[in-house]
Amino acid sequence: MMTVEPMSARGAHYTALLETIDHRGATKLHAKEREQLLEAADALLFGEPESQRLLRSAEELIEALETSERWSAESCDQLREHLYGCDGAAGVA
Repeated sequence: MMTVEPMSARGAHYTALLETIDHRGATKLHAKEREQLLEAADALLFGEPESQRLLRSAEELIEALETSERWSAESCDQLREHLYGCDGAAGVA
């Protein structure tokens, strides 16, 4: 069972990811790309079995956004930080 602190921290990352996507991505993300990022974040947040596959897919999308210069390196770093922050296993090493 999760403690309140880790889940609230993960929830804060999820909220920050949404804000980053909505603020920066409204004109720079296609609907399918937004859905892909949120699907990965949801899977990580809730520890779903396919979370690692969805994370890899989201990482590839973020890399493509950065490489194509649709998003700045700084904005892509924010996406990564918040996406990784949704992962409950991230703090377990």
